[in-house]
Amino acid sequence: MLVILILGSIAYGAYSYGKMTSPDTKPTAASTTATPTTPPSIEGGLMPEKKPETTGTTKTTIFAGLGNESGLSFTKYQLSVPTTWTPLHQTENNGWMDVLTLTKGTTQLKISQGATGGAMCVYPGDTTFEGPSSTYDSFVVITTADGITLRRGTTLAGNGTTKAYTMCQKGTDSYGQPTVFGHMSLKTDASPSASLMLEVDAMIASLKKLQ
Repeated sequence: MLVILILGSIAYGAYSYGKMTSPDTKPTAASTTATPTTPPSIEGGLMPEKKPETTGTTKTTIFAGLGNESGLSFTKYQLSVPTTWTPLHQTENNGWMDVLTLTKGTTQLKISQGATGGAMCVYPGDTTFEGPSSTYDSFVVITTADGITLRRGTTLAGNGTTKAYTMCQKGTDSYGQPTVFGHMSLKTDASPSASLMLEVDAMIASLKKLQ
């Protein structure tokens, strides 16, 4: 009986020791790591920024005019001219006349400075003027780069193949020619295109006094 008790005590002690020293074998939860997703790429790399297309006609700045040293009431001036127009700048009469001619096809814009007379410009609705004057059936108002108001006037009468225009400058209460830039005239075909007249008016609007 004593032997049985001793063997039982030894067996229980061994069991208790083994339980205390055995590792915990509980299952652990699997860890998850979020993987960042890459946005779909565009063939060839990132989509390039779309820039606005630039359109327009190449222009050049032309300088002309006699200026105050001529003793005349004209100014030196500049204007912007499309390169599709051909400029011809001439000084005549030993420096007493300055002529700028701009040509495109059969269209010709001319600005002349010289010792010539002037005239009033009369338009529909104006009162009759007694004295040197020119009468026009219609006109378009153009304001230059430095705020001078001009009228591009024309008449219905013509030779059937060409049309003539004259630029007159606004005074205190009337219009007259020449302008401060000189006598300004335009000759076109009998029926000029709207795009051509826009180019002409843009050149006139770009006029700027230099004195």
